[in-house]
Amino acid sequence: MKTKLAIVCFLTAVTCRTAVAGVVEDCQQGHLSKASLGACTEIIKSPSFELNEKALAYRYRGEVRMYAGAVRPAIADFTESIRLNKENMPAFEGRGWVKFTAGNLAGAIADYSEAIRLSPATVELYNERGHIYIIDGKPDDAIRDLTEALRLTSSNPSAFNTRANAFNTRGFAYFKKDDLVRAQEDFTAAIAINPLKSIFYLNRGHVYEAQGKASDAVDDLQQALLLDPSLIEAMKSLERLGGEATTAIQSDRRIRQGKEVAEKNCSSCHAVGAKGVSPNKDATAFRIFYRRHPNLSLRGPTGYGIATTHDRMPPFKLSREETNSLIAYIDSFVPQR
Repeated sequence: MKTKLAIVCFLTAVTCRTAVAGVVEDCQQGHLSKASLGACTEIIKSPSFELNEKALAYRYRGEVRMYAGAVRPAIADFTESIRLNKENMPAFEGRGWVKFTAGNLAGAIADYSEAIRLSPATVELYNERGHIYIIDGKPDDAIRDLTEALRLTSSNPSAFNTRANAFNTRGFAYFKKDDLVRAQEDFTAAIAINPLKSIFYLNRGHVYEAQGKASDAVDDLQQALLLDPSLIEAMKSLERLGGEATTAIQSDRRIRQGKEVAEKNCSSCHAVGAKGVSPNKDATAFRIFYRRHPNLSLRGPTGYGIATTHDRMPPFKLSREETNSLIAYIDSFVPQR
């Protein structure tokens, strides 16, 4: 009888451990998984888990909510994760990014600074904080961050994409300072690393235009459009420069398509036109996206989607054509240089 009881207890313990492991694994799936959200909540509420496990669960649930667009709940989860573990670098990074998308630039910079203090060799943190510094009108601070990112990746061949993005973002910071020579050098370096990134050609094309090098500008802008036909800004710049570009009719057609996508999928929360207030106060008006995401970086320096998140953003999927048209429509609000 004792032997049978021992076997039952052993099997029960194994089953419990397996169930716990399954919940933890589900929680860590992240992103837009409903299973992950439920599993993390189960860990948070259960007395069977340690505080360090709950800290991770709050962090992972914060990431799920971040990707789903729930700003305030995501911030609350990251904050609780940090309370339980003050050395939680990913939670500071996540909270910093959500604060940035919500327009709290000072709070975002503070969180990224703490994340960098905890993990000074994490290159992405410098790239992301550098991007925020540019939006905050602090190009010199951005240049320092991006120069550090480049130093950290100088001997790492596998970090070529991160390195290319750092050159591009630093080039944009130099452009903001009207240092056209250094801006051109950085955009050229970014293109040398990744010659298939349309935004690099668009940015260098603007530098060439500012330098009075119309022919070089036209070449770059045409290449940008070849790689990404949603670049309405490139189309308009080419029309202004007299280049043989996609016609204004094609530009207007894509913008109209993007407006239709926006009205269908986004207008219940966002102000999608040239005027008006967003129905959801936490949803950014389309006409001011460019203030936070210059030069179409709203595609996401870390891939967080094509829109600033807000609490009630519904899940929807767009085709590549719809995405390009929506970005073209958003880009049509960017003031021309």
